[in-house]
Amino acid sequence: MNLHNKKILITGAARGLGRELALHLSALSCSLVLIDRDTEGLSALARELSNSSKIFPCDLSDLSERKNLIQSVKSQTQIDVLINCAGIGSHSQLNQLTIDEIERVMQVNTLAPLELIAGLSPLELIVNIGSVSGEMNLPSMSLYAASKTSVHAFTRSIQLEGARTLLVILGPLRGTDFAQSISHPRTGQPNWYRRLDLPVETATRLIVQAMQRGKSQLVAPRWYPIIFLLARIFSPLVGMFGNR
Repeated sequence: MNLHNKKILITGAARGLGRELALHLSALSCSLVLIDRDTEGLSALARELSNSSKIFPCDLSDLSERKNLIQSVKSQTQIDVLINCAGIGSHSQLNQLTIDEIERVMQVNTLAPLELIAGLSPLELIVNIGSVSGEMNLPSMSLYAASKTSVHAFTRSIQLEGARTLLVILGPLRGTDFAQSISHPRTGQPNWYRRLDLPVETATRLIVQAMQRGKSQLVAPRWYPIIFLLARIFSPLVGMFGNR
């Protein structure tokens, strides 16, 4: 796919992977629509970009704000590419989960991407940022895994309906706020998990390359499917290591 001059909407654009994607795509002369609840972060990013962009502050956990966002974007422009990058981490065991946490994680990680896809279609390309948690069992990650497994499922389903999609399956990204948000509350990320992290700049480059090459799925690092298989076979052991 030739990304030159494409109108691309990025959620979670104020920091982390979303921010890096915005900087990278701006350098490719893309016209960007940037979404985040952090208004100051969005404004600062817009000032850094090499070409003009539009910012729409929005808390994606709020249904009314999501509806207003879709209406506002549609009234101003036609989006070519949607990148659902915004996400909320969760590292709570079953007996620690609250209704508020469940609602917020599912609203941002699952419902918002699906609603944006439905509300902004037709789209030339839909990029959904998934997670290794959607492919393997990890302790204390039931809620986050549920939200990302749903993203993986509906991405693969709408692809069968004819939508052009790219499902990006990543582990933790080095140095990002999001990686810290899914850390174990007492011990942080377990040592074995920290060794799997990926620099956000590398993830960005791989995602843009996958978009340009028309791939339907990107798993990074590429040896993660081996981890998925081992986790399914030895999930009790993964649980023991993850709780240390």
